[in-house]
Amino acid sequence: MMKISRPEAFVIEKNCRRNINQMASKAAELGARFRPHFKTHQSIPIGRWFRDAGVTGITVSTPEMASYFMDDGWDDITIGFPFYAEQIERLQPLAKTCRFRLFIQHAEDVRLITERIRYPISVMIEIDAGYNRSGIPLNDLSEIQSIVDESKQHAHVDFHGFYIHDGGTYNVQGAGAVESLFDRTAEAFNELQNRYPEVALCAGDTPSSSLLSDHLNVADELSPGNLVFYDLMQVQIGSCSFNDIGLLVKAPVAQKKNRNDTCIIHGGAVHFSKDRLEAAEGITFGQPVTIDDQGYIEKIHGTSLTALSQEHGTVQGLSRLQEAYGTDSIESVWICPVHSCLTANLFKEYILFESGKRIEKRILS
Repeated sequence: MMKISRPEAFVIEKNCRRNINQMASKAAELGARFRPHFKTHQSIPIGRWFRDAGVTGITVSTPEMASYFMDDGWDDITIGFPFYAEQIERLQPLAKTCRFRLFIQHAEDVRLITERIRYPISVMIEIDAGYNRSGIPLNDLSEIQSIVDESKQHAHVDFHGFYIHDGGTYNVQGAGAVESLFDRTAEAFNELQNRYPEVALCAGDTPSSSLLSDHLNVADELSPGNLVFYDLMQVQIGSCSFNDIGLLVKAPVAQKKNRNDTCIIHGGAVHFSKDRLEAAEGITFGQPVTIDDQGYIEKIHGTSLTALSQEHGTVQGLSRLQEAYGTDSIESVWICPVHSCLTANLFKEYILFESGKRIEKRILS
């Protein structure tokens, strides 16, 4: 494996493709459309792996991200973030060549869009089913109805349906706990379907999409993004195993501190973010692993990325690392990040593990 002089993000292509294909197959079996969120990888070459799996419609976070993927031929794009008026200038030129879906929270926004964009466009309503982030609360029926009614007043506006992302599933462990949380999404979808039987219902979180099966039948579309890479958080939830991980960071070792069994790596908050987990070893910002030539990944027990500053990372368990890597002269450490979406967003390119080839990505969130 190549030597590195700075932290690098490595993508294990075979794992990513397997994750994509498994989710595409699950969606097909459920009769749902797989409309993955591309904010996780933000990469045209990786986007093509989804196309190879039959994906034709995608989800992004921003008009800039939509434009980037449009340049590679994607023309069915949902912007999975609440629309706000300042986006309109960016959306106007894109709407000429792309079918868009926007998340609308007010009827006034529908009127603004129709005044400024003269091309066909679809709108969705994000529903807050209990996560208390963005979206309209399910019990605000008058606001929901006003958006639906306003959409019907404009010939080039299509009201596509409802979207729910329940981030609460990222804070529990096991299929049973995820299922219990997903119940509120299912209940919301059932109520909405009774009121609006002709529209689509889209669910967007990776734990539910990965762990549940029959319960997902309430959704017409699935738009998880994290599953392309997965991460330590998803391992802890139970969504995947270490051998499903598609993104690792390789970080140079800058200093070995034998006295307290730690080492300092060149890899800090600007490389991993400061997302953390409560693990068996305590608070962790990432998990050291081994990866063999075939891409088989194993956790190095008794080790953890225990502290981060801007550029520095402290790894506990130097002696375990030396044992696992078979040398006292460790030059670098493989780290499985806590949250791959945030970690990936901090890098300007990826290296393919299998070939060492560098591939394009952008920072567009």
